[in-house]
Amino acid sequence: MRRTTAVAVLLGLTVLGSHARGQAYVPEDNLAYPVQVVVVDGGGTGFFVRKDQNLFLVTARHVVYDIVTRRLAPEFMLRALSKDVHETAVTVMHVNAAQMQEAKQIRMDEARDVAVIRLATVRPGGMDTTPGVVVSERSKGGIITAPFGYLTRFSDVDVSSQIFMFGYPSLGVKGYAQIDPTRPLVRGGIVSGVNATLKTIIIDAPVYHGNSGGPVVQLSRTNRLKIIGIATQFVPVAEEVLPLNRLDVPQGTAPVTPNVMALGNSGYSVVASADAIIDLIDSF
Repeated sequence: MRRTTAVAVLLGLTVLGSHARGQAYVPEDNLAYPVQVVVVDGGGTGFFVRKDQNLFLVTARHVVYDIVTRRLAPEFMLRALSKDVHETAVTVMHVNAAQMQEAKQIRMDEARDVAVIRLATVRPGGMDTTPGVVVSERSKGGIITAPFGYLTRFSDVDVSSQIFMFGYPSLGVKGYAQIDPTRPLVRGGIVSGVNATLKTIIIDAPVYHGNSGGPVVQLSRTNRLKIIGIATQFVPVAEEVLPLNRLDVPQGTAPVTPNVMALGNSGYSVVASADAIIDLIDSF
């Protein structure tokens, strides 16, 4: 039996905008676009996409799928801010991933690290959730969804164009008092380059643990923000690290140990293009 869950209002739709003079900015209610994906011992970011009457969650595959054990997380929680910027209440969804996978409501692209989950069917005044999805908390303002038409294919990505990246990197700095872990952060940058073979995008904006799956939007030539993909990984760079046994030790009092090479964050990041998202949604 389909579980029917009423919501206070029809799912909110907000247009990503830009300043009339060409100076890009993100409207305040657009900060509700990124959805926090909470998984045991991990998590990341995602966002909602609506196509016709279907509501989907888009995120990075590795957020909900353990690439080491090669197993899908049995369950996870989605936490979405209200479209009303003054409302503190949030919408919380609990997803039984095992049940949804059995019902073929989860589609994943391993090569491009993208996952799409069909959460509900939208109807006037609310939505009917897919079996395996339970809404435990609701905001009065409703959730923001990105219309399917906002997804922009790889061929329309412009190198050197300005981008914004939404996400919850606070997962990687847990306990730092200056960061509110219940709110997303926005980072700006540019499209640094593209890989035509892999259809991936390189941006000059560093991602950290928790950013994965977050939407990346591009300021187009017509001063409109379009979704070009999701953050999937940072580009590492080799760095020399001084071994612990050489710290604060006077020269000549200890054996000389070679410096250790470690991988640091280069500041460049990889974005899986929206082509993968479009293809997976169309597969439903």
